This record gives sequence, C-alpha cells and structure tokens, in this order.
Amino acid sequence: MEAEPVLTPRVAICLHGFLRTGAAMLPMAYRLKSAGYIEVICPTFQLALGPIERHGERAARLIAELSERNDGVQVDVVTHSMGGLVFRASLAHDPPINRVVMLAPPNKGAEAANKVRQWLPLHLTGWDPLAPLLPNSTENLPTPPKSVEFGILTGGVGSEAGYSSLLTGDNDGKVRVDEARLEGARDFRVVPYHHTLIMAWDDVFRLVLCFFRHGTFENPQPTLPDDAEE
Repeated sequence: MEAEPVLTPRVAICLHGFLRTGAAMLPMAYRLKSAGYIEVICPTFQLALGPIERHGERAARLIAELSERNDGVQVDVVTHSMGGLVFRASLAHDPPINRVVMLAPPNKGAEAANKVRQWLPLHLTGWDPLAPLLPNSTENLPTPPKSVEFGILTGGVGSEAGYSSLLTGDNDGKVRVDEARLEGARDFRVVPYHHTLIMAWDDVFRLVLCFFRHGTFENPQPTLPDDAEE
C-alpha cells in the first residue's frame, strides 16, 4: 500500500505492548516511513520488569533525543496496549510530543489482567507483572495536557459479546471498549480487529496517519465555493 507523503518533516516513536518487543511495531514504522516520516523508532521495553514510571522516564528521554536529532521537531507517538500507559507515564517528564494515537490502550486497566492474575497468581511469589494493568491501577498516571492532541482506536464487534465472552461488554479479546476511553481524547473509534494485531491492518494505519495530519480520524473534505460548481 502506498500512502500520499506527509507535507512537512515528521518523526515518530512507536511504543509496544505487554510481553512484546519493538519488532511488533515495525509494520507501523514501515508505513509511516513510506508516508514520508524521516525517522521512526521502535524501542523495546521490559514491561514485565520494573515500575511503569521507570519505563515512562526512559520513553520521555528517547522522545527528547529523537526531537533533538531532528532540529527540535515535536514527535508523533503511536502506542499499542500497555505502550499507552508508558506514554502516559512519560508525560511526567514533559517530552516534546506533537500528536498521539493509542491503539487498544487499557486506560482504565483491564478486566482481563485481573482474570489472568487469578488463574496464574504470580503475585504470590513476589513478582506481579500484571499490577500496572489491573482495573483502577492507572488512576495515578498523568493524562495528556490540552497541548497534546490524542486519539484512540480500539477493537470491538459492536455488541456486548465482544471478541471474548469471558469479558463483560464489547471488547477486542483483551481490553473492553470502555476500558480504552480516556478523558480529553480528540477522537475515539472502534474498529473490527482483535487486540493482538490491531496495529498491522492497513485501514488502521490510514486512520493513524489521518489523525497525525488532521487531529481527527475523519479526513476533512474542503468545501468548494458555490461559483466553483459546474
């Protein structure tokens, strides 16, 4: 798929989800570069190790370095799943961010994490990798200021069944639609894709690029003046 090039130089960072690496975001990075982005990075975070605040601090540092390498341009951010929480944690360090699209973010935590924790009680051993994903665990994370425009794309089927009948309400198999919402979002859209590969679909990329260009998932169509109509 070829996309029309962006009109001004842009750079971006892609933040992966839980139990993944930066390689999971390479399809998104490739598409952004094909659209004219001059640099896109996909760092790897050991999200199962260490507090979310530490990962956020590192993300903020990487964003600042990316900006400095490119004449101080503000950075666009794409996140998947827990990467959205890393982005929110980075806001405590005021990184130079332009626009953000969060894919399937557990902004209110995830009911699924609580279920897995019950089935596999690793927290009883003293290691609790799912703690940052539990319901209500995200309440203390920063939310984007008004200067940072962000949109949210999350998966669902449009019914209470969702992709997983183990979860209550519409969901992408791991995150409920209502869990993805975050106050202040410029746009929010449910797409018919499962959580795991939501970042790999062409039409999801088109929505991401549209938001980066226009601050909305709807491509604004110019209105012709009356005297221009034939």
